[in-house]
Amino acid sequence: MQPSDGAVYQRLFAQVRQQHQQCASAPPWYSVPAHSTNFGDRFRTDIHGNLLQQEPIIVLHETVASAQSALNFFQTSHPRDEDQASYHELITLNGWILHLVPWSKRAYGAGNSTFGSETVQTNPRLAPSVNNFALHISLETPPQGRHNGQHHQGYTPAQYQALGWLIAQTGIPPARVTTHAAVDRSGERIDPRSFSFATLNRYWQTDRPC
Repeated sequence: MQPSDGAVYQRLFAQVRQQHQQCASAPPWYSVPAHSTNFGDRFRTDIHGNLLQQEPIIVLHETVASAQSALNFFQTSHPRDEDQASYHELITLNGWILHLVPWSKRAYGAGNSTFGSETVQTNPRLAPSVNNFALHISLETPPQGRHNGQHHQGYTPAQYQALGWLIAQTGIPPARVTTHAAVDRSGERIDPRSFSFATLNRYWQTDRPC
């Protein structure tokens, strides 16, 4: 396997950051780096040497915990593969965007997963996943939803606004925005619960010109 320089994703991030600096209505965006054990390189080839050319996708998640609890986990060293996890961005209840992992790097947001027929195996000891071509964005779960149930009251308008703004600036098309539940092959992931694409689309369209 050949590590990628992640140039496509780095250029995308630089573009969005520039738009953030120029947009008066953009949500607050802070850098809160995850520990380096919780993310890795994107690869140009899979374990069989096949060249990887997937276009980026966005995978939506929820924390099922407070943002602070999630940050504590991501900023802790996890040497074992099975303990490692991260998102690129986390959106708090008040609409702040927390930047955790460089977009040029592979966040460990999904295990055994596929987007349609698109999936990549980069570790012979682990199942194929979408991580190599995904941007993982998580929403902080509201306090009443921090349980294992199927539903909760949903996310705040500030979260939808921040998420809509962020996705709009990437230029990634709606057809390549998905959820952890949709890409998961295990049948165990159901996040983000109680998520409304209709609500997201309203903010997405509103914020697109910015």
